[in-house]
Amino acid sequence: MPRSRSLSDDVVLERAMQVFWRRGYAGTSLRELAQATGLGSAALYHRYADKQGLFVQVLGRYAQRGLAASIAQLSAEPLPLEAIRQFFDQLVAASLADPERRGCLLVNTALDGADMGEAARAVVRARLGEVESFFASRLACAVAAGALPRGTDVAAEAAALMGAVFAIRVAARLHGDPRSLRTLAAHALRALDPRPSDKTALPGDRP
Repeated sequence: MPRSRSLSDDVVLERAMQVFWRRGYAGTSLRELAQATGLGSAALYHRYADKQGLFVQVLGRYAQRGLAASIAQLSAEPLPLEAIRQFFDQLVAASLADPERRGCLLVNTALDGADMGEAARAVVRARLGEVESFFASRLACAVAAGALPRGTDVAAEAAALMGAVFAIRVAARLHGDPRSLRTLAAHALRALDPRPSDKTALPGDRP
């Protein structure tokens, strides 16, 4: 049996993901992908059409494995603002747990100036849009439950929280300082407190 047929898509996509994650779309060559996946260039083209086709599959796998599962779990949290706080707790923890400081593949791609096709950008927009929709949904529930004022601009607050996600992920790649990341998260979460305090606890801090 040819070697290329013995490698499942799961294995190939996982190996390719590690290369794209470390080097970015523009910095990854087809030769590197072939070496990492164990498939020749011709076999990669046969399965995924081209480099972008492979990248699109990798982005979908990355989001489904981590982001989608996290959002589904947190959406079941009965307290909507607590769900958002837990999201930021998990975000900071995940950022600090990566010794290579690779950041988030979706955020990295959104900030990448590489000339990739629309298909890859569409995946990134859709997946990051799911995060913003999660924020908006939880905020709307909080308003309905009286946990936030009725005049709260849900769309604006959700967009601000999304900006904080980008800030945390970028800062994690730059320096990975735990206190700094937790401070960024804390400032984002202060807007969700109807009675803000200068002593707002940082995510990850415990009494």
